[in-house]
Amino acid sequence: MTDKKVSVVVPIYNVEKYLNKCVETIVNQTYDNLEIILVDDGSKDNSGALCDQWAEKDSRIKVVHKENGGLSSARNAGLDNATGDYLMFEDSDDWLESTLIEKCVDRIKKDSSDLVIFGYRKVDEEGNNLGEFVFGNEVFDREQLTEQLYTRIVEMSFGYAWNKLYNLEVLKKSGIRNDSEIIDREDLVFNMQLLDYLGKVSYLEFVGYNYLQRDTSLLHNSSLARLKNIKIFCEKMYGIDLKNDVVKRKVYNMNVLHYLSDCIIKNIIWNDELSKADKIRLMNNMINDAPNKDKLYDDEENPRHLRVLYKSIKS
Repeated sequence: MTDKKVSVVVPIYNVEKYLNKCVETIVNQTYDNLEIILVDDGSKDNSGALCDQWAEKDSRIKVVHKENGGLSSARNAGLDNATGDYLMFEDSDDWLESTLIEKCVDRIKKDSSDLVIFGYRKVDEEGNNLGEFVFGNEVFDREQLTEQLYTRIVEMSFGYAWNKLYNLEVLKKSGIRNDSEIIDREDLVFNMQLLDYLGKVSYLEFVGYNYLQRDTSLLHNSSLARLKNIKIFCEKMYGIDLKNDVVKRKVYNMNVLHYLSDCIIKNIIWNDELSKADKIRLMNNMINDAPNKDKLYDDEENPRHLRVLYKSIKS
C-alpha cells in the first residue's frame, strides 16, 4: 500500500535567519512521502530566494510567491495548493523533531481519526527549553472533546494550528478557512469552527514541535493592533455553534477575558510610549468595544486574574 501523502504548509515572511533550519527539519523527516509548500508572503528579505533554492534541491518542495496578506492568507494559499491526504501547518521560525510526521501518520491511521494533536516545547533564540507541553495518548469523538474543550484550551493543546495533523479531505469539505480578519487567536477560532466536522480526534504523547519565542514576533511586542481586533474576535467566537450551550458559554467567557487581560498587560501597561492617561483611555475603549459583555460571568474555574478582571468590568 502506498504511504499517504502529507502536505506541510509553511507561511513565510521575512524569516531568512530561521528558514533553513525550519525547512531542513521537514525534508529530513523519517516519513518520506511529503509535499512541502513554502508560501512566500511578499517577503522583503532573502526568504523568497531561499525558498526557490530549496525547491531546486528537493522535488517535494513547491513554492508559492504572493503579495503580503498576513499569516491566515498565506496558510490559505498553502491549503489551496495542497494535494496530500493529510496536512500540517508549520511556522517558519520553528522546527520539527525528525520522527514527528511518521508518528502522527501512524496514529491517525491506527485510530481512523480526522485530527492528531501532539506535544511541543517552547524555546528561546539561544535554544533554551522554556517548557514542554505533553499530552497523553487519548482518542475522543467530537462530543467528548467538546465536553472537555475548556480544559483542552487551558492546557494549551487545542488552540494552535501548528501542533496538529489534519485530515485534508475533511478540512476541504468543511470549507473552513483561516480568517484574515482575525490577527490574534485565529488558530483557536479555526479549530473551534472545524470541530463540528471531526469524527475522532487523537492525542499523541510525543513532543515533536519546537516553538520559538522571539522577542520581535507579532505576539510579543507592544503593538496596539490587537486592541482593535477585540470586536471581531468576540463576534467570531460567539458565532461558533458548539452544539453545547454550557460549554460555549464557559469557553467564550474564558477566552474573551483572557484576550482582554493579555492586551491590557502586554499591549497597554507594558507600552512605555503611552502616558498613564492614554493607558486608561485605551483600556476603557477596548472593554467598551467588546460585544456580548452580558455573556461574561464569574467562573470559579477561571484563573484568579481573569476573575478579578471580570469583577472590575462589572463594577
